[in-house]
Amino acid sequence: MLNLVLIRHAQSLANARREWPSRENHGLSDVGRRQAELCSKRLEREAYAPTHIYASPLGRAIETASIAASTWDVPIEQWDDLVENDAGIFSGLTWSEIESRYPEIVKEFTESWRMDVVPHAETHGQLKGRARRVVDFLVSECRNDHRVFMVTHGGSMRYIVGELLGTDSLWSFEIRNTAIFEFTIDRDSWHLCDQSRANNRLWRINRFGDAAHLG
Repeated sequence: MLNLVLIRHAQSLANARREWPSRENHGLSDVGRRQAELCSKRLEREAYAPTHIYASPLGRAIETASIAASTWDVPIEQWDDLVENDAGIFSGLTWSEIESRYPEIVKEFTESWRMDVVPHAETHGQLKGRARRVVDFLVSECRNDHRVFMVTHGGSMRYIVGELLGTDSLWSFEIRNTAIFEFTIDRDSWHLCDQSRANNRLWRINRFGDAAHLG
């Protein structure tokens, strides 16, 4: 069975300032480095060791992956499809700054909560497309004896989880920094359309938003 561990990067400097997601290359805050160390120690206690590591190319994800992977002899591969969502003109601003600068767009946005109405932001369809490529890679290119560790961002993770669960809806759920989402997948059965879909031994959610290491 293919094992997948997804984590959100540790607290970045932008997270600490409560800025909206952006593709700026922010590093981790001091709190974030501590979070990444706690996550690393937890995985070490659990004797977890991946065969493959993938990370968003943004600094906060690479730094988180580097700390988590400090005891693993596995290279970190950067993957553009794991990058943070592009929030367009909202990127890098606090909510109060957004309300002040773009009141009309905020009005339209808060009626639908769809990023499609934000100028220059990635659309729902584009985000689903990125997530689908990630899942397609996992079930097409990986093997059932692979243990895959991925470091991504909260926005991207929601779409990846949605694709794994086969839902068209964008679900809201808490994703703390360094929260662990772990799945077991029989990638050999993934594309079957028979009664295998009802066999819950072929796919399992082992952990969902588990941040117990943060206390």
